[in-house]
Amino acid sequence: MINNSYTDREKSWLAFNARVLQEAADETVPLLDRLRFLGIFSNNLDEFFRVRFAAIRRLSLSGVSGEKVLGGISAKQLLKDITEIVIQQQSESLRILSIIEKKLQEENIFMINEDEISEEQEHFLKDFFIQKVSPALVTIILNDLAEFPLLKDTVGYLAVKLVMRGAKPSKSLLNIVKTKKEVRYAVIEIPKTINRFVVLPSSDEKKYIILLDDVIRHNLSSIFNIFDYESVSAHMIKITRDAQLEIDSDLSKSMLEKIATSVKDRRIGEPVRFIYDQKIEKDTLKFFLSKMHIDSTDSVIPGGRYHNRRDYMDFPNLGRFDLLYSLNEPLPVCDLSLDGSILERISVKDYLVHAPYQSFSYLIKFLREAALDPKVTTIKITLYRLARNSQIVSSLINAAKNGKKVTVQIELQARFDEASNIYYAEQMQTEGINLIFGIKGLKVHSKICVIERIEFGKLKRYGFVSTGNFNESTAKVYTDVTLFTCHQ
Repeated sequence: MINNSYTDREKSWLAFNARVLQEAADETVPLLDRLRFLGIFSNNLDEFFRVRFAAIRRLSLSGVSGEKVLGGISAKQLLKDITEIVIQQQSESLRILSIIEKKLQEENIFMINEDEISEEQEHFLKDFFIQKVSPALVTIILNDLAEFPLLKDTVGYLAVKLVMRGAKPSKSLLNIVKTKKEVRYAVIEIPKTINRFVVLPSSDEKKYIILLDDVIRHNLSSIFNIFDYESVSAHMIKITRDAQLEIDSDLSKSMLEKIATSVKDRRIGEPVRFIYDQKIEKDTLKFFLSKMHIDSTDSVIPGGRYHNRRDYMDFPNLGRFDLLYSLNEPLPVCDLSLDGSILERISVKDYLVHAPYQSFSYLIKFLREAALDPKVTTIKITLYRLARNSQIVSSLINAAKNGKKVTVQIELQARFDEASNIYYAEQMQTEGINLIFGIKGLKVHSKICVIERIEFGKLKRYGFVSTGNFNESTAKVYTDVTLFTCHQ
């Protein structure tokens, strides 16, 4: 008999994300950090649909009810429930954003759209669009294409409708000739290479920001100037795709090859969520849903004028540090110096480092010293998620160049970091580092390093075990502990 005393994990996860949203609503949180919590909420939701919602959807499409697996609820009903919860949460997030924007106005920070641009800002934006935005735009006219273009996962697009001048004749059932306006549709990809928030020039203490989406809307006439149209409109849409990796069972391929192929295939994953501006014209929405083969089994969610609110995590600080949490310098670890030998200190006693309250630099120092120390013979480490410019990888390559035997277990299946890990794996392989990859159906999630050192003719091992990824970027945000020890 199924115990219904528990909330299923998908709804429980959505409840967790609702608590992130509460941080954005909390008036005791600094204003700009409240915006960033909105970004975290949105980013979390994207990942939820790409992974968890996609898995339930696959179960539903398989024809299996899934009640035994899902704790008494069918996959189909769970998809319906999730969609209802998300629509409510999206509505709440828009309400919170509206409140924050009004509070920002009290601080002389104004979010404006294309209809609120001053003459001074007009000149700036015209040049900005020509120099920066226009060269980066991908604009596709859709009507005459034999095949609808593949819209990228979680990328923002403007769905454009052009009503042309003149008319084309069409016959009704009564054979009376009527006129019908020709409509052309297009899609514009909002470039990720340009900051989403454009800070506008101002002659007073007021700060004005316009979203890149509205900069593009303001210049639609420039983009479509070769068309003879009488009206043009643009509304934002976003698609989320199933991010499940399909790893084939070809024994002739390495794990690296299989994951690399799967990551490439992810871009054509099935749509699991379609978000649209609820003010979009019905015929435009119908056109896009039809062309993308999105039906009632997919989560179609009405939203506001803007999507991809995860970009709010990178909202500019505008020099207003009074509207952000104050930054605290990491505390030193007692008796453990970044100047002297860290191995010497660990040989005396163990050390526990608590990031971000204490510096992650101790971990980098450990590896840097091991890479140079003539007494160190081997370094073995597991890697799960790495920073964009990883000092960890740099230290390991340095060690290999100094003749150390370096062995790295790198997890290629680290969700959404697969491409990054493949890049680093190839880089380390080129430098002569011995690599161990995961196997299908199993992830190595441990964070462990062991080095071997010859001291007075005997082998001695030093190492660390950590709760956090060996990633110096996220170590500034996430709370984790690392234990340094030479205790056998």
